[in-house]
Amino acid sequence: MKQRHVKIRKAVIRQLKQGNIKGKTIPFQPIWVRVFHWGFAASLTVLILTGLELHKPASFLALNYGKVFIAHIASAWFASGFMTIRIADALLRQDYSLIPRINDFKRFPKLMAYYFFLRSTPPPSRKYNSGQLLIYFSWVLLFLIASLLGLASYWQGKHLIWVWRLVGGFQVLRWIKFTISIYFMATIPVHIYLSLTEDISRLQAMITGYERKPPPNNS
Repeated sequence: MKQRHVKIRKAVIRQLKQGNIKGKTIPFQPIWVRVFHWGFAASLTVLILTGLELHKPASFLALNYGKVFIAHIASAWFASGFMTIRIADALLRQDYSLIPRINDFKRFPKLMAYYFFLRSTPPPSRKYNSGQLLIYFSWVLLFLIASLLGLASYWQGKHLIWVWRLVGGFQVLRWIKFTISIYFMATIPVHIYLSLTEDISRLQAMITGYERKPPPNNS
């Protein structure tokens, strides 16, 4: 009887390790993607908040301008570093999951119909759905543009003067950076909301690197 009990326990443990009871656990997010995600999220948050404060200081906060500026510059370099890590990792692993394809654009209306409860199921997707791809790709592109504009404004015409001339002057440059900040502030809450409500296993994967895949429906 004792022997049988041990065998059952071993079988159960083996199944748990394989993930056969509550779905299969599969690797989903590599370590450098997770380092980028959380590091970039933290530094970008500080970057946006300090940038808005520098753009138009809030009188009720009474913050020291010099300290805010230092925090802004430091977070900008940290965010740039994390973005460099992500791009380098994608190139080394030949990971093209963040680059939208034509089929992704075609599936986007169906995805919106699903989000607005006009479809019962989402359209098929790759690692990320079409909505995620468009937002993530736009974040990378706009961050690189904002970084170039930020360097041009930081050097105050000593370097990258052609950027000033290209956009039409310093004031236009500031407004472009401000608009990009507003875009990030509008899309980041959408990303957080969908991460918490659509598929919580994706959030788990961004922390542990593994996603729990539900067991197949045999009925």
